Amino acid sequence: MKNHTQTLPLDLIELILLKLPVKSVTRFKCVCKSWLSLISDPQFGFSHFDLALAAPSHRLLLRSNEFSVHSIDMDFGAVHFTLPPPSPPLADYASLFTPAFHQHWIDFHRKHWMLGSCRGLVLLNYRNSSELVLWNPSIGVYKRLPFSDEYDLINGYLYGFGYDISTDDYLLILICLGAYALFFSFKTNSWSRVDLHARYVDPDSEFQAGTLFSGAFHWLVFSNCIVEHDDLPFSFEEYVPFIIAFDLTQRSFTEIPLFDHFTEEKLEIYSLRVMGGCLCVCCSVQGSEMTEIWVMNEYKVHSSWTKTIVIPISNRFSPIFITKEGGIFGSNSTGMLEKRNGKGELLEHFIDNECQGFNCANLQSALYTESLLPLPVSLVGPSADDQQ
Repeated sequence: MKNHTQTLPLDLIELILLKLPVKSVTRFKCVCKSWLSLISDPQFGFSHFDLALAAPSHRLLLRSNEFSVHSIDMDFGAVHFTLPPPSPPLADYASLFTPAFHQHWIDFHRKHWMLGSCRGLVLLNYRNSSELVLWNPSIGVYKRLPFSDEYDLINGYLYGFGYDISTDDYLLILICLGAYALFFSFKTNSWSRVDLHARYVDPDSEFQAGTLFSGAFHWLVFSNCIVEHDDLPFSFEEYVPFIIAFDLTQRSFTEIPLFDHFTEEKLEIYSLRVMGGCLCVCCSVQGSEMTEIWVMNEYKVHSSWTKTIVIPISNRFSPIFITKEGGIFGSNSTGMLEKRNGKGELLEHFIDNECQGFNCANLQSALYTESLLPLPVSLVGPSADDQQ
């Protein structure tokens, strides 16, 4: 008896798979060997990512108190990923059964720190561990990278993790204000340094994590300025807040002034974010329970700063992204996720009993796009640390 089963040409199958979401594509790896080979091809991952850029689907990765992190989509709920573990401490066979070694694995989840996300890859740092972990949670691959103890990411630097399209390279940026900036290239596995001559001051640890927008990282800082008044016989030093931007391609810094109406006597900036494709700052109004969100409608155009939303709450609200229907998804100062409309009115709280105690400040959450992208080639090699 003849077999009349017909199959589609592989190139047509590829076109169909390229239009499917990441979760569906990964499931189809088990259909047959030819599909597994096609989907596992790095070039397929790049093509899939490029097509998805037209209509990106963002998820929010939240730090948890467990061995997993929570990936949240407002439309489809939460899924849970197991964190890549840090390397175990060097030990002989007998020490594997000691309480101290066991405690290392019990406690590692309390030490991880999300440094950022780019193109579906998430960069982690484990406190008290001399390593970074580059991780693609969508396909479950990661790589550990040695990291010098001299760089205290949590306390000593402004930082950011991004991608330089001109060199096809992922970069980790560390900035020691008033001194220098360090750049780690994942392509060459090496560091470079640029001296900084401006006298910048970091206002708060909440602004250590850079905000990635328009190919540049942004941080809120203060600069020392000498102020003179006509009615005073002397001048005095004043700290003026503004935004510094680091261009990933040009490897250069620029300064972006805040809006003219900003004074520290009236407003306190507590968040620097991206909302609706624009850079924005969130401010609490001094002496009242009001929050204002100011948006720079045209990038680096000072006159385009506009106050867009006023929210009558004392719990500071920080936008994370705009939902498909135009709502504003964000978090408040208590760590609760909530959705508001374009006028700032509360629509609903997002509650997940397993996510209690998270904090969306300082990139202890990371907004990422699901992708099939592999880890940088320079990081992939025969190693017991590589997992898939």
